[in-house]
Amino acid sequence: MKASAVYVPALLVLLVQASLIRGTGASLGKRLLGIRVVRGDGRPAGVWRIALLRNALPMALCGYCVWFGLLDALFIVGEDRRCLHDWVAGTRVVRGP
Repeated sequence: MKASAVYVPALLVLLVQASLIRGTGASLGKRLLGIRVVRGDGRPAGVWRIALLRNALPMALCGYCVWFGLLDALFIVGEDRRCLHDWVAGTRVVRGP
């Protein structure tokens, strides 16, 4: 399989998701569930905050520490119901229009 067969569709998906996040604060999956990501104070979260701090950083850390994914998920049982990646990015998930 050629690299372009993998990277071109992945880049297309990334661009579509980034445009959805930029406009609504929600990826396609979050839109289907009726939720979106905002900053801790309720203001819209920027694409870079969501893409880098909330998504890319946790994925990179999982590559170095397998237990990070479990630790990240366990934070959701707290009173604020925010995962560790939400704390790092200063975001929270809310019900959206």
